[in-house]
Amino acid sequence: MPDSYLANGQSPDDHVAACPDCAAAIALLDRPGASVEPPPALRAAVLSTARRRRSPAVAGVATVAAPYAEQVALMDDLLAELSAPQWEAPIARHGTVRGLVEHLAANDTTVATLVGVRGAGAAPAHRRWREQAGSLLERMSAGTEALLGVEVALAGAGPVPARAPLRQAMIQRTFETWTHADDIRAATDRSRRAPRPEHVHLIAGFGLAMLPRAMKGPRRDVSATVVLTGPGGGTWTIPLSPASDHVAVLVSADAVEFCRLLADRWPRGAFPYAAEGDPALARDLIRAAATLGCDR
Repeated sequence: MPDSYLANGQSPDDHVAACPDCAAAIALLDRPGASVEPPPALRAAVLSTARRRRSPAVAGVATVAAPYAEQVALMDDLLAELSAPQWEAPIARHGTVRGLVEHLAANDTTVATLVGVRGAGAAPAHRRWREQAGSLLERMSAGTEALLGVEVALAGAGPVPARAPLRQAMIQRTFETWTHADDIRAATDRSRRAPRPEHVHLIAGFGLAMLPRAMKGPRRDVSATVVLTGPGGGTWTIPLSPASDHVAVLVSADAVEFCRLLADRWPRGAFPYAAEGDPALARDLIRAAATLGCDR
């Protein structure tokens, strides 16, 4: 329908000339004021806070997305604090802090690509990792529980990567993000931080579920019970073969330190644990647990 001023035979120019409000609006459009750039740290701060507080709508998705969101926010804050020299601080497995962040982003890409998230191209390491992690989190948070059952390759060693449902891969992303944040804290003289107890429990369960396939040597038709103590602890009985008929060993250790063992952050032979039953099997379990990290 034509505007009323046209219906009355008035041209747009005549209307603007006679209407102070329209004349003022057009003057603003023709002569916009200079745009004001927000402070450089504002975007990072807003994203970090939003990722901490965002709650996925689907309960099953929240179980694996919320721990990842928290570790992404903590890593984001940590990287934002680093000075230029600290980005070049040496880290044994990846050369420097920058190399470690690039490694983390590359491992995240496997999961991100599966759910249709594009990388950030040639952006600086912090931005490239953060934008990909944020997009992955947003995609997961908007997904359904059916998405969590899709099989995906896990990060880790070997010519043929282990595969597991996406829900397990997201726990691994939480695990690796926390592990590498602690690596950066250690390299820059900061104190290590443990995840929330419920997130420690998820990480420990993820690693223990992977343990049977990491065992070397002849198959043992037995089970092992692992008791993890402290925040995030629990008890797991792990069949080491489908035909396992009895528990041959009970291993106990601190839950947070066991997660660090899973990341291979303990010197070989130094991990503190107690065992009842078959001592050789206990040693094999501890050695196998240390091979489950994402650095290889």
